[in-house]
Amino acid sequence: MEPDDRLLRQFVGYNIKRAFIPVQEDVSDTLAPLGLRVGTFSALAVVVASPGISQTQLSQILNIKRSGVVLVVDELEGMGAVERMPVESDRRAYALQVTAEGRELWQRAEFAVRAHEAALFSELNPEELRVLRGLLDRAARGARRRRGERQ
Repeated sequence: MEPDDRLLRQFVGYNIKRAFIPVQEDVSDTLAPLGLRVGTFSALAVVVASPGISQTQLSQILNIKRSGVVLVVDELEGMGAVERMPVESDRRAYALQVTAEGRELWQRAEFAVRAHEAALFSELNPEELRVLRGLLDRAARGARRRRGERQ
């Protein structure tokens, strides 16, 4: 008898996981030659888009623990991609800034990930991709809201 997951396919979460795993693996392979992981790529993207963001804000937007963000920022700082700048009003806080090297790395990574997504999602037209992104965003907001209500 052939294994059958049809009972699981009725659940949206299972289908999201089925799509997520190969996408995550493929994007990881795409980023590896640049010395990035998905987490460092994501953090770099947010710092590029939000100069001066704090590590606390970064942890919130990426939905990861602050201790995890510290490690990611340490890694990006070690690569010369970001700098921690002291915040005058709070000596314990740092504002994150992208460096020139970080901006160049971001441009190469963005190009690579765009090419990766174009190939990976070539079965979907631009309108379908727009709708998919919107639906996933709404689902994520709902899931975060529900988790917040339960905690």
